[in-house]
Amino acid sequence: MNTAATSEVPGVHSIRIPLPGYPDLETANAYLITLPPVTLIDTTPKFPGSLEFVRQGIHEAGFRIRDLERILLTHSHIDHFGLVARLREEAGGPVPCYIHAEECSRIAETTYRREMFETDAETLMAMVGMPDAEALKIRERFSLFDLLCDPVPDALPMEDGDIFEGDGYALRVVHTPGHTPGSCCFHEMTRRVLFSGDHLLQKITPNPLFELRKDLLRDSGYLSLKAFLQSLNTVSLLAVDRVFPGHGEPFGQMPEIISGYRKHHQERANRLWQALNRGSRPLYDLIQEVFDAVPEGDTFLAISEILVHLELLIDQGRAVRISAGPPALYAAMGYSG
Repeated sequence: MNTAATSEVPGVHSIRIPLPGYPDLETANAYLITLPPVTLIDTTPKFPGSLEFVRQGIHEAGFRIRDLERILLTHSHIDHFGLVARLREEAGGPVPCYIHAEECSRIAETTYRREMFETDAETLMAMVGMPDAEALKIRERFSLFDLLCDPVPDALPMEDGDIFEGDGYALRVVHTPGHTPGSCCFHEMTRRVLFSGDHLLQKITPNPLFELRKDLLRDSGYLSLKAFLQSLNTVSLLAVDRVFPGHGEPFGQMPEIISGYRKHHQERANRLWQALNRGSRPLYDLIQEVFDAVPEGDTFLAISEILVHLELLIDQGRAVRISAGPPALYAAMGYSG
């Protein structure tokens, strides 16, 4: 594994670790703010060797892991918080770690995550009519997740608008739900940079992930895609020249990226509506009609994307559930445009 550590904005040191087998994501990124208090934004996953390469990246910036004074997390996925526990252990103390209040429990306990991934995933796979062979692949993949992170039981909650101040910089928390309910970006207004986590990526459209257990959320009416599109409005109002994403290279031209996302989701919604209009079937059977191709291992993400678009179609009065199943069945309604 090789790492790339660069500093293209004063005070910001990028640490990018390649993700073998994930060509679209390219890298998992962490960002070291080298001005005091020394701050790490995201940590990358607990891959074999990843701690060594994060250590190397921090060293190239002129620091050691024990110099870390706080850790800020954009959201609760394992490729963003996976190394928190290991970094704190090497730092020799409980470095304060912050995540949006909606997601503290998601990184707190291995058991909780396992129950969510296993029990809820089983419910979801039955709901969409997933074949047994495909469901088995997803179970096997989920079984590896606990190897890529350690729980963080004492993460501190942050909220939209909170400001993490430093020597010559201030990071404002911008709550951008959609990819996850508690996803956040960090905006540094003076340097006009945005640390976007998985809310903004250059080469792929981020996945607003389907939330089955809405009863566990602050907003029981939460709709992932609707929230994601609203969050695009939020960040489009920010003064940003450079985006530092959770995966891939930093980029500019944020308005063009956002416009592309909107076009993508409008086209996807229309394809789903047209597929439903041809007849009600289990949602798994719609994959080939909604997507041109689905890479090996991405079936669960494809199903999740169908579900979040379906939620929005229902919210807009363009689709309706006609059978709870399992598998659940839906029908198109109204105008397709």
